[in-house]
Amino acid sequence: MYRVRNKKRGVSMHEIFKVFFINLVCDIDNMLILGIILRKHSHLKITLPAAIVLTLTRTTYIILIDGLSNIPLFQLLTGIILLFIAYKVVTRSTWEDDFFRPSRSPFLKVKVLLLLAATDFLLCLDGVIVISRISQHVVPVATGIFCSLLISLLFFTLIIRLAKTFFWINFIAGGFIAQNAIIGISKDPWLADWIHFIDHLFPRVNIVNIIANGVVILIIMIGLFAYIKEHRITIWK
Repeated sequence: MYRVRNKKRGVSMHEIFKVFFINLVCDIDNMLILGIILRKHSHLKITLPAAIVLTLTRTTYIILIDGLSNIPLFQLLTGIILLFIAYKVVTRSTWEDDFFRPSRSPFLKVKVLLLLAATDFLLCLDGVIVISRISQHVVPVATGIFCSLLISLLFFTLIIRLAKTFFWINFIAGGFIAQNAIIGISKDPWLADWIHFIDHLFPRVNIVNIIANGVVILIIMIGLFAYIKEHRITIWK
């Protein structure tokens, strides 16, 4: 009995570490988006509540992901929204400081947490799918996600500062988001016949990868153009 318990504990710790590591890596670019929301409402001090809420929502997504992924148009719509987010990431002026007036609304914390959860739903799908293939056990999944989220949220200011100092970090993050969006769109059941038909026409060419890489280049070029244009205006001012 003792050996069995130790074995189960070892498997559980292994799952927790895997979930922790994958979630931490996937959140590097996600924190650029979530960090904007948190930075805007930094006076609320909701790091711990945000980690708890996002842990609960992500764990729920992992349990339901197989069913959600099979809904026609679901991945297509989320992919389109992700493309819009990628565009906003690369065109946002991260080198300019934003100033916000703290609100005293008693329901603001709830509103911000709901906004974080809704935004995170779109951003975390790639990580959720990977984690769901590793473990479907609630305790290891929730523990790994919570620990990685807590670290990411505690150090999100560092990520934002790096993005402000090194503008190309936004381009990389936007490129990753755009690539995941195209790959996700290609997996939508509604497009399955079209993808199969294209693969049949061009059996030696991976059309999805070509389109994804093309969109990544386009997003980076848009971001670079926006940066040069804005930077030139800033210099002349």
